[in-house]
Amino acid sequence: MGKRKSWVWSYARRIGDRAFCDLCDKNTCNEYSCAGGTTGSLLRHLRNKHNIKPPEESTTTWSESGSNKQSNDSKEIHSESKNNTILIGQDDTILVKEEITPSILDFVINENSKSRKRRRISEKCGSDNDRECNNERTELIHQALASLIATNQLPISFCSSPGFCQFMAIVEPSYKICRDEAMKKRLCSLKLTIEDKIKKELQNAKSVVCTIGAGWSSAGQNSYITLTAHIINKEWSPKSFTLATLDMTSEPNTVEFIAEKLTCILDDWQINGKITTIVTDNTQHLINAVKLIPAIKIDDENMDVMCAANSLQSAINVALKEKNFSEIIKQCNAVVEHFRHSNAAKKSLLNEQQQLGILHESLVQYCETRRNSIYLMFELLLKNKRPISNVLADRTITSSDISRKIEITKSQWLKIENLVSLLKPLYVVTNLFCTENHSPASMVRPLIARLLDHHLKLKETDDVLTKNFKRTIISEIKERFKLSWNETNSVPVKQIASFLDPRYKDLEFESISAREKIQSSVKDLLERCRPEINLEKDPPIQRSDLEYLYGNITIDINDLTIQLQTYIAEPPLRFDLNPYDWWKSKENKYPALATLAKQYIAIPASSVSSEKCFSTADNLVTSKRTNLLMDNVNMLMFLYHNRKLLQ
Repeated sequence: MGKRKSWVWSYARRIGDRAFCDLCDKNTCNEYSCAGGTTGSLLRHLRNKHNIKPPEESTTTWSESGSNKQSNDSKEIHSESKNNTILIGQDDTILVKEEITPSILDFVINENSKSRKRRRISEKCGSDNDRECNNERTELIHQALASLIATNQLPISFCSSPGFCQFMAIVEPSYKICRDEAMKKRLCSLKLTIEDKIKKELQNAKSVVCTIGAGWSSAGQNSYITLTAHIINKEWSPKSFTLATLDMTSEPNTVEFIAEKLTCILDDWQINGKITTIVTDNTQHLINAVKLIPAIKIDDENMDVMCAANSLQSAINVALKEKNFSEIIKQCNAVVEHFRHSNAAKKSLLNEQQQLGILHESLVQYCETRRNSIYLMFELLLKNKRPISNVLADRTITSSDISRKIEITKSQWLKIENLVSLLKPLYVVTNLFCTENHSPASMVRPLIARLLDHHLKLKETDDVLTKNFKRTIISEIKERFKLSWNETNSVPVKQIASFLDPRYKDLEFESISAREKIQSSVKDLLERCRPEINLEKDPPIQRSDLEYLYGNITIDINDLTIQLQTYIAEPPLRFDLNPYDWWKSKENKYPALATLAKQYIAIPASSVSSEKCFSTADNLVTSKRTNLLMDNVNMLMFLYHNRKLLQ
């Protein structure tokens, strides 16, 4: 009698050494498969998954068949008797061919139950039930996805994109994809959570300083401004928070309109009465708009707060307009453009750098509005002088006409080398002004004075070109930073900040008359803003005989004059140490001065904290997302720049 084919193959097929069920969903690629393609595992699958039971005639076949070849679904157990055989069916029925002793029957039943138990465990582990994504886990994934979109500047539609769906089908097959509107609600909820944290920080702060970054435009030609808040918290740690981003395209970009928008933001955050000053770039209409904000009492001394980095860059741009410099800049820009637009020249330059052991760095092109770009262009060209010359001399890469037009002469290389030495101190100072958390406005006048006295000082050995550059930039810096002192002038806020910075409190960079007036102004501020000092009374201490004779020699911290005089007598802090740590240790000794220091040292030297949104905008409002709603732009910008609070 030939081998009989099992009924299970009516619902399945064999491919190679595996069996696949034809009833399973094709979207799962017939995920059920059995190694070896045994009928026993297929039968269990058909019964458990599809509720298909064996036909009745199959049982009859089992009992009536005299063949010694049974299905792989059943067990064949032989007793000691020669022809005694027991067949165990999948439905736990015992098909007996001949009589058998009870002991062997018990053994067969026990062994069968153990085997079935193992099979059930393995089948359960391979089922979809253990991979079920319940509501709680689904929401956790939604929240994690919202944080991912916020911190990685992804579009909201990312949550329903085909690539993400395919990824989640492997990671979590039963996860239900979140729709765009539902994800937007979770992002809004995330924004509200961060807003609550920021409001608590701002409420605990006694004073707040703001910076404005304006003038950046998206790929859709929309113009935006960003407002950032700066505080020093109770632990004397500087903190920065991006508050809002506004679209200035839809309405007339007037001074009154900007002032109204800024006032609304300050009202929403409830910090109108805490604003010390607002740092702006050198844009005149922004300065005028800040003057119109009613809640900020801005006088002449407070309006001296403009971005120091922008002021310094403007002075450099004026100094470089001299004819000899402009010709060199034009020639260098042509060289950089050639290597940026020619793939052959770029590849050849890379090979030359590798052969000469020079670190590969892409050339930088000069842009007037980009700080330090002129120094970086000259420096990189000078570092790569030999590789550049080799590429331009190679006629297989650069034609003679192009080489003749853009090749830098020997005299021009000497001028570039001279300019690098002149621009380096300006480059370093600009970077110091742009360090967000450790560059208060108190650093501006001391560093500018150091720059003029030690690095830009005229020397007899200087050539004509160098002297012209130094004279021009010294004049521009003095005018833009108002370094010329006049006793009739009010004390600028940067001078007060310098006095309250323990590194520069001696005011060595100021004239004697200026020092006296600055100290007098600080004393007036202490009288006007006398803080309420609550001191716990310590138990009386047993005094020595000398203390009894000389009387009480302790300092009365409620006396503002004594506080001021004692602070002046303190040795200055070293220039490379942290002023915030110093004030944290001296706060109890000078409580009134510490309160004033928190207001003025919190003022940043530049508006770089708001201007950093320019680069964020390029990644957010791209050419494919030019129609992004303003509310979504504001929300995504807010979440990204305050992403530290997501943790």
